[in-house]
This record gives sequence, structure tokens and C-alpha cells, in this order.
Amino acid sequence: GARLATCSPPVGSGPQSDARHAAGLTPRSARCGYGALWQPLGGGAMAAWAAFREQPAHVLGVAQQLVGEVVIEYGSEYFDEHDSGIHLPQAGSEVLLGAVSEVKAKPTWTLVLEGHCLGLPDEIDDLRSSIAEEAADLCKDRLVDAGVENRIVCKGSGSAEGKGMKVAMLLLEPQGPKPGGEAPTEDRRLSADDMWDSVLGDVATKEPEGEAQPLPAPVEVFEFQTPPDIAGLSDAEQLAFVEEQLMRAVPDGIPYDVDQPGIEERDLPMIRRIADLLKAFPRLGVQCAGHAKGSPGSNNLAKRAQSQDRAIALRDALAEAGAPNVFACVGFGSALARGSCVRLHGLMPGEAEKEDAVLRVLGWNTAGMSLEQEQASLDQLLKEALEHGLAFEPNRAYIAESANKVILRISWVLKAFPNWVIVCEGHTKGQPGEENESKQRLSQVRAERVASALKALGVENKIECVGCGCSQGLGMCVRMRAKEPERELEIPDLTGLSQEERFKILDELLLQILEHGVTFEPNRHDVSASNLGVIRALARVLQAFPDAAVRIEGHTKGKPEENCEAKRKLSQARAEAVRVAVRMEGASNEILCSGKGSELGKGAGLKIFVVDLREIEMADNPIPDISGMSTEEQKTLLNNLLAEALDDNIEFEPNSAIVPISDMAIVRRVAKVLQAFPSFSIQCEGHTKGTPESNGPPKIRLSHLRAESFKAAVVAEGVSNQIRCIGKGSEAGIGMRVRMCVFDPEAVQLQQVAIPEQAGMSREERRALLNDLLAQALKRKIAFEPNSMVIEASIDDTIDRVAHILKAFPDFRVICEGHTKGAPETNTVTKMQLSKARAESVRNALLAEGVESDITCVGRGSSENRGMVVRIFAAEDEAADAPAPS
Repeated sequence: GARLATCSPPVGSGPQSDARHAAGLTPRSARCGYGALWQPLGGGAMAAWAAFREQPAHVLGVAQQLVGEVVIEYGSEYFDEHDSGIHLPQAGSEVLLGAVSEVKAKPTWTLVLEGHCLGLPDEIDDLRSSIAEEAADLCKDRLVDAGVENRIVCKGSGSAEGKGMKVAMLLLEPQGPKPGGEAPTEDRRLSADDMWDSVLGDVATKEPEGEAQPLPAPVEVFEFQTPPDIAGLSDAEQLAFVEEQLMRAVPDGIPYDVDQPGIEERDLPMIRRIADLLKAFPRLGVQCAGHAKGSPGSNNLAKRAQSQDRAIALRDALAEAGAPNVFACVGFGSALARGSCVRLHGLMPGEAEKEDAVLRVLGWNTAGMSLEQEQASLDQLLKEALEHGLAFEPNRAYIAESANKVILRISWVLKAFPNWVIVCEGHTKGQPGEENESKQRLSQVRAERVASALKALGVENKIECVGCGCSQGLGMCVRMRAKEPERELEIPDLTGLSQEERFKILDELLLQILEHGVTFEPNRHDVSASNLGVIRALARVLQAFPDAAVRIEGHTKGKPEENCEAKRKLSQARAEAVRVAVRMEGASNEILCSGKGSELGKGAGLKIFVVDLREIEMADNPIPDISGMSTEEQKTLLNNLLAEALDDNIEFEPNSAIVPISDMAIVRRVAKVLQAFPSFSIQCEGHTKGTPESNGPPKIRLSHLRAESFKAAVVAEGVSNQIRCIGKGSEAGIGMRVRMCVFDPEAVQLQQVAIPEQAGMSREERRALLNDLLAQALKRKIAFEPNSMVIEASIDDTIDRVAHILKAFPDFRVICEGHTKGAPETNTVTKMQLSKARAESVRNALLAEGVESDITCVGRGSSENRGMVVRIFAAEDEAADAPAPS
């Protein structure tokens, strides 16, 4: 598993590109103990393996039963629900639940869940295989929850069969007890060690039927383990098996004589054995990595060409021996000081065909090196990767598109040496005498851009960026070198130390971590991927001192006399961004943030140090003791405290509803106030710039969204109060603000449409009353986003009023009728569909408010020329004389 984590490529990006995908591992393969995974099939099995693999059920006599297929949904909207963006719809759940009884009826049979992914067969890759296996795992969890106790094996077939997004369920009849003892009875979920032999039982020790001829007796040739039935294995598990076999068989590669052009006769038996192994795994790719004699520093073009030729010769020999795999050949020369040999490495399906396959320096190539050898090889590989330069756009820090291949090659080099600290130097055009601050700054930003690009490709090394300007006269370039092995920060034993002694150690550790600083791009506060190592180190140290409160102090470039509000806000935002980042990594300490701008004139950076908890308490609004106060007195106090906390305005970006990170201190002050008064209901009002006369729907909508955004921010800080949001637009003429105050839910109910007593009314009288009340409530029309069925957030009070009325008439069926703009003669099917979708959106909103009425939705389009409106009224029924409910 460690080898895979080192040598496998990152897959995809966004919410599914987590550590598991970045290592090319699914959760199951990441847990496998590969050394004990496989059981031999017995003598002569290798020779008959092809037929054995093609028809496993027939050859082995295993009874199979297809139970059904489950359709899975996949899309970006599901990433919050599942890391792989998959979702089990209702129809899929019903199929699974319908299969439960059938599976339970055969408790000794093994259930195989075969996941498939979107795509064509020739588009299969490790991402699709991983998503397919995650889909199978999702179904497995649902079946186990439903009480299925059979053994369950999940496999991911990716898009190999072009079946789309689904999971097939197959029952396999057992063939005997597990070799070496009874099958476990307590845990019916398979471990990696059980996966092979629990599917086929003791068949794994039987000879396949037929007239298979044994392989020629090897002469000092490693005896490979017989491959398992790959049908039940993920691609990562297949790769791990092949890698393990190759490492045990040829740990030093296939040697070659520099004076001989081709493969030597003595190596042919081993090559045939390797080819037989690869035949069983035709989908895996293979890298042939050639090496030459010499030290890393003596590497040259001739050595690289020689080693490349020998890699190609081994590829041709394996192909001639029947290996069907796709090969990628690369010549490293003497860069890794491995001597004259060719080393073989497995690749995931589809990887050998990629252009970057020949750029990869896989972890196996570096195994067993001393630190001195690692540093020499790493420096040489970085030098070779950058020998043709790394282009930037003129006078800018953006990496040119032509340099993407160089960045990719560097990423593979660094992934093979993940424990080294790397120095990345940026240089600009010019002579040493022309050095100035502008050139130094440009070269620094270029180095940081390279580091960020590498981090985005999954590089985990700590990268120290240095801007050299034109001080060395090297022209526009980037140079990289290994500095030292990264040593994990050691936290001393704190047992028996006083708080003062412990906090002194914490300050020293924080100073040590920030020795090289957290880097930001100019005028931005985002914590880039290149800072991930520093952030994780900070979080780990803070977690060791959970009772410590710290201050994160942000600083920007500039002289003290140049300090301004913009610099203070930027430095505050950077401090807040780091606070959020370390919290996401698990630190729960009290953290105070402040932005100093260029007040100290010490350049851009961060300081983090221990502070007294009382300092944090003093920074917030002091909350008096409310014991003994009446409810009215508490209400008055709470309103005053909220006004004080919001005295500093929330500075939203123009036409944006996102709470700026630089204003998170205000959010925390408000949250602390509300947490002291959890039983009070709060009204959050959004206001926009403008005069009362200029107010309109766009301003009301924006102000409502800002109120909702601020509410979400304080709730994220742990607030549990009921909060009602209202968008006022520029109605009050007080500018862009957020205001909060106490409101009485009962008083709001009193503002609802008054509902008269219905006792004694006939059903027709009650229907007429219901329609009148609905007409009053809908005087303010329900508005929608243009050409959309999405209800504008600013009309929540209209939905509330309608819901309040319908709850008083639960026995009436209601018609919800949608209309669109346009004349009757311009009505179309599209308008009819849109109007019905809008009616359904209103029904869903009412049901979400607790309405239990039977609501029928109808779309009229523009057939009645009513404009964009939704009408709600009582339906006619046959129970006209029914009395009002008592």
C-alpha cells in the first residue's frame, strides 16, 4: 500500500480528489495486507491460467445466480452526500430491498456486487474504476443495514463493459471451507485476506480442468505465485499483486551487458515467466525503466539513450513472449545510480498510454537509497526536468501553457522523494547590477506559482520559495534543489509542566513552524495548496495544547506610514483564512485574529502566539449577568448588545451576498452574544445602498440573500436561536447593512391573515372563505427567478401566510395553478411545462412549512393571459353539504 501511495497518480479534482483518490487507492485496497492476500492454485495452474480466467464459473464449477441490477445516480450535486459524487435513488433502494429476501434465503452463498461507471470501454481509467467500486460499497452498506449477513465482495469494473452507472448483484455458490480453517462467522464483511478464498472456497487449491501442460522447469528462476481470480479484485489490488511479484522476482531489475545490444539468453526463462504473469492481467500497463552505470552527477544524453534502448528491448522480448499489456519505456541513465538494468513497474489501466507515463519516477526506483544517494538523484532529476527551462508569460507570473509538461515531470520526481524539503528559486532577466525590488517580487511570485502548481498535482513536499530577481544573472528561469529531509516537528513530553512552561514551549514551536512563513499571492487572502504542510503542522501542534488560546496576527508589505484600511482588511482576511484552515485540520483552540496591515513595516507574513483567554473575552462585547432579569429586560439588553456587535459594518462586495472573511470577527461577536440568549428568536434584516424611492425586487432579493448568508455564518459558529431573515432592500435608506433584533413569533402570527371562526358554516361557505383568505395572502405575488422555477427568497412571508391559511382548512383539496407571461396565442409546450414546474415549487415550499392539504398542480402557460403568477384556490368536490370540522 505504501508503494502505491508513492507511485500512483492523482485522479481528478474538487470534492472527490481526496487523499484516497490522490493515491490511486480505493478504501479497500488501502487497507489490504498484500503479503497474505493470495493462495496458490497448485502446480501446473500457470499454464492453464488463460482458460481459467476466461471461464471461471465453468472451469471451477461455481453456480451463479444474477439477483438484479441497481441504477446509481452520479453528479456534482451529490458531492456533499458522498465523496465520489454518487447517490442511491429511491428506485435503486427498492431493488436492493427487494433482493434482501432472495439473498438471505442462501446464507452460505457469497454475494458479489459488481460496480459499473459511465463511459465507453476504451475510456476506462482508475477514476472510473474507483467510482464503480464506491457504488458497489454504497449498495453493500444498504444491504448490511437491511440485515443481509452473507459474505459480500465488491468490485469496480469502471466503464469496461459500457453498462452505465449501475451495480450488478451476483450470488456465487460456496465450494468448500476456507483453506486453513473455518470461515469466520462473526464478521460477514470480507477482509482483504479473505477476499479471494472466501469467494471460491477450497477451489483455490484445485487444478483447473483440461490438458494444461506444465511450464518448463525453471533454471534458477523465481517461482511466481499463481494469480488470483481477478474478477473480484479492484484495479489497485491487481496492481499491488503484480508489483509484489515483480519486486520479489527481480528486485534489482533485469541486468544487461553494456557491450551486448539485446536481451541475453540467460534472462529468457525469467522473461517468459514474467510474460505469463502479465498475461493474467492484460488491462494493467507496464513501465520499463532503463538505468545505466554511473553516479547521478555523471548522467548525460548518451546514458539516457542507452538505457532507453534497453528498456525498449525488454518490452519487445516480453511482447514476443505473449505479454498483451501496453508498455511505456523510459531511460533514466545513471540519474538514480541503479547500475545497468531495466526495472519493471505495473501501471493502472490506461496509464501506460498517457503521455506522462514516460515522465514518472516511481517509488520502487528509489527504494533502499541512503539519504546522500537520494539527495544526489533528486538534484539530478530536478536539473534534467528543468534543463530546457520553464516559461512564463512576459513580465508576468503566469506559467505558460507550454510549461505544463515540465511541471508534470517535476511532480513525478518529487512524488518519488516525498520526504525532502525543496528549495524553489525564481529568477528574472537582467544583470546583477540591474536588481531591484520589482524584479525580486516578480521572481518570488513565479516561484510560488510553480509551488502551487505542483501542490495542485498532489505533491506533498515542503517547498520553500525564494525570489532571486536578476541577482545571479541567470535569466528568466526556475531552479529547484533538495535542501534536507523533512523531519516531523517533535512535541516534547509536557507531563508535570506548569501552564506557563507549556505555553512557552508552544510559542517556540509556533515560531519554528512559521520560520518560512505562510505565503499568499499578491492582494489575495486564499490559503494556497503550497501551504498545506504548514497548516497541518500548526493544527497538530495546537491540538497538543487544547487549553491554549492564540492570536493570529496578519501583516502586509509596506512602510508604517503607508498603512491604510485596505492593508488592514487584507491582513485581517489572511489571518482569518489561516484560522479557518487550521480549524478544518482539527484544531479547536480559541483563536483571535487581527490585521495590522503594514503598521510594523516588517513585510508580509503572519505571527501566531499564545494570549491570555481574558484578552479574547475583552475583545468581545462584555455580557452582563442576566440572572434575576425579567424577560423584557433581557430583550432590551440583547437588542443593545446586538447593535454594539454590528456597529462595525459587514462590507459585502458589490452585488455579492458572501460574508467577507475579513469580517468573521464580527460574526463571532454576534454569535457569542446570541449564545448567551439561546431562547430568544431573532430577526435578521438585510439592507442595500440606495434611497427608499429606488427600492425594488433586485435590491430586496440581494438584501435577503445577505441576511441569509449572515445567518448561515453565525449558525456555523454554534448559534441555535431561531433566526428569521428579511430583505428590506433600500426601504430604510440606511445603506448596506445587516441588523439583528429580537422578534416575537407569536406577534408575527398575529400579523398573519385573520381566520374567522368556522363552526356552523356549510362546506360551500368554508370554501368561499378559504378562497377569499388565499386571495388576500396572494396580493403580493409569488415571484420566481427569470425563466426558472426557483422561488425568489424574498417572498418567504407570502409562503408563510398561505401555509398558515391552508393549515386551518386541512380537509379541502387545493389547486395550485401556474401561469407565465405572454398572450394566449403565444402559448407553447415549454410555457406549459414551466408554469407547472413553478406550481410544483410552490407546493413543495408549502409542504415544507407543514401543510398537509392535498395539493394538485396545474400549468396553464400563457393561455389565460394572467402574466407570471401562481393562483391557489379550493377545488370543487362532491361533499358540498359536509359540515365544518369541530
